[in-house]
Amino acid sequence: MTVFVTIISGVATFVLGQILLKLLIEPVHEFRRTVADIALALIEYANIYANPGVAGEEVEKLASVNLRKLSSRLHAQMYLIPCYSFTSKVFRLPSGDKVREVASNIIGLSNGLSKSSSDLISANVQRANKIHHLLGIPPS
Repeated sequence: MTVFVTIISGVATFVLGQILLKLLIEPVHEFRRTVADIALALIEYANIYANPGVAGEEVEKLASVNLRKLSSRLHAQMYLIPCYSFTSKVFRLPSGDKVREVASNIIGLSNGLSKSSSDLISANVQRANKIHHLLGIPPS
């Protein structure tokens, strides 16, 4: 009987560990990976958003599409994390309001990559700085 209880408790522990891993740990890890990808994109595309209309239409379009994908991915991954308001505190993630604001600023940044009659340079730099601040990414 003791062997049976040991086997059942071992299997239960393994199953619960896998459930915790798949439902909580992996989504948090993917969320943090997206934050890292955003940090990389802010550095990689700094020459484009700080000089809108100079890099060329094809490069600007590619950067815009990539920034939009990152914004969408960040926003969607927040919803994959169960009980985000609680989990964000446990894993020290940005609050839901900050994530939504970051996603909005990334979309704004992606919209401001082409030449315009308005002054996009200062608006783009402010958006990038705000994204850095909200996600806790040290400025580059």
